[in-house]
Amino acid sequence: MASQFLPHRVSGPRRQRGAVAVLTALTMIILLGFAGLAIDAGIAYGVKAKLNAAVDAASIAAARAVAVGNDDNARRTNAIAAGTNFFYANMPDSYLRATLTPPVVEAQHLQDGKWVTRVTATATVPTFLMRILSREEYTVTATGEAVRRDLDMILVLDTSGSLSGVFGQVKSAAISFINHFAGGPGGDRIGLVVFADGAQLRIPINKTSVRGFDKAAMTSAINGLSSSGWTASGEAMRVGLNELNAVPAAVRSSLRVVVFFSDGAPNTVGAVFPRYSGSTQVGTVTGTISSGTGSGNPALCTYYDACTVYYYNRRSDDLGNYNNITRLPVNAGTTFDNQPLSSYNNRRTFSPALGAANSNNRCNMNRAARNMVENVANQARADGVWVYTLGLGAQLNGYENVTSCGYTPSDYGSNILRRVANAPGVDTYNPAQPTGLYVYAANASDLDAAFATIASEIIRLSR
Repeated sequence: MASQFLPHRVSGPRRQRGAVAVLTALTMIILLGFAGLAIDAGIAYGVKAKLNAAVDAASIAAARAVAVGNDDNARRTNAIAAGTNFFYANMPDSYLRATLTPPVVEAQHLQDGKWVTRVTATATVPTFLMRILSREEYTVTATGEAVRRDLDMILVLDTSGSLSGVFGQVKSAAISFINHFAGGPGGDRIGLVVFADGAQLRIPINKTSVRGFDKAAMTSAINGLSSSGWTASGEAMRVGLNELNAVPAAVRSSLRVVVFFSDGAPNTVGAVFPRYSGSTQVGTVTGTISSGTGSGNPALCTYYDACTVYYYNRRSDDLGNYNNITRLPVNAGTTFDNQPLSSYNNRRTFSPALGAANSNNRCNMNRAARNMVENVANQARADGVWVYTLGLGAQLNGYENVTSCGYTPSDYGSNILRRVANAPGVDTYNPAQPTGLYVYAANASDLDAAFATIASEIIRLSR
């Protein structure tokens, strides 16, 4: 009988052991893949987060740096240098074994005056476990962007006689302040208004699409100032706002600012004053008159006692001595943009009423002076202008020798400056208008820091 040969069959237990080994190997590969994904991707994510922070810081630094330079090429060069330096300061090479490519820093000056700075960077991150799956590296990219808004600004400087002892420090601090901003073609627009008995536009703002301001001319103008006279704050605000509004709408900047410095409350009124002989008007005189200080409430510029009238459009030049100005006008007349002497929010009232006989008394004049600066500032803020105020010295926190006018601490010069700025918490705060800032310098040695605080706020808004 022929022999039969049957195929060899692996027994059940041996076959199962082979299958388990295959499954184990596959499972290990999958687990290693997940582990590699978790570890290597986690490292890549850490590099990405660091890269994001670095390009954000670099783009902001570049935006700040466009304030430096006399033309767009210089500003662009400074922006690229600052952005590059800040990038490497915040993203060291070989961070988590990553390899960096040089960052790309761009600074673009848009037609509407804004600057856009953009920083893009790439890093290659080597893998560990993912190499098993033939993934040897991750490439991560990050982009940061910052926008610096264009700026139109008027610097308004008090040059009254009370500043004579510290005026050199005032000028030095003002010059340091303007150096925070970009001069030259394509830069920030800055104009200068100075005031004492009247208000004068000393440096007009650039009203063309070329933009910029002349730092050397501004510095020379400030250095050439002297101090004397009273405090025509309302006229100064009016001249400053008019100069901002004189920039044609088509080329105005998106950020418009008034920076107002003073060491005292307003005490001088500019108007077209009527002159009376008895009850008959016999003419007018156009200029400014101060209320003076002291107790009592005499009528000013009477038939018997003449008073000095100053040019409203000069810093401190007297027009002459006049009498028979016994009444305050109902408004300031066409020379002064029809600005009312009465308060826009009825804060102060006149006694006797405006236009009445003997209404031109010391307290009424002082009330009108305070009303007018608050009125113009309210108009400016309603037009979207940001107002920042800076006060110097102890007299701002008192009545400044003005008595018998019914004032309370809310009428201190410091509180008037807070209202002008629409500072947070002030009693007239209007959330619908730009919220400015009031900065106080107790003495002249604090002026540099006070001006720098305002500069930082403006630069923050411009970003």
